[in-house]
Amino acid sequence: MNNVKKYFSIRDLENLSGIKAHTIRIWEKRYNLLAPERTATNIRTYSLASLQKLLNITLLYNNGYKISKIAKIPEGELPVVVRELVAQNSTKSHAINAFKLSMINFDVSLFQKTYNSLIGERSFREIFWEVFIPLLNELGLLWQTDTISPSHEHFITNLIKQKIY
Repeated sequence: MNNVKKYFSIRDLENLSGIKAHTIRIWEKRYNLLAPERTATNIRTYSLASLQKLLNITLLYNNGYKISKIAKIPEGELPVVVRELVAQNSTKSHAINAFKLSMINFDVSLFQKTYNSLIGERSFREIFWEVFIPLLNELGLLWQTDTISPSHEHFITNLIKQKIY
């Protein structure tokens, strides 16, 4: 049985990114950042690629990039800009967003880069209490609301478990 979720509602995007649904709709209309598919009843559905793109946009936006500047970044370069930013900037909320992004993409490399930048600045105890615990609390809510699948949760929790060991 394949439990990987492939389509997301705007509410799922809001829960995962922290960006309000209204703002997501405005960004779609004004900047053409996302192109949702529509159901027969005209309800928006978003692909996994759209979710990944929104998480990248959110990370840049939360780091002070203006949405108008983000919209001008070519789609293929967006993940590169995000990876460079994550490598440079490792504050708590940015680390949590980067870990969520690595979870959605099943990206071990991004998890390791984010963790390595954190461990360079903080003790494991600080990372555990200030980053991993809030992340796990948030993942629990995302899982309860069926925003992420168990496979996403297992992926990230196993990586965290490896760091604990």
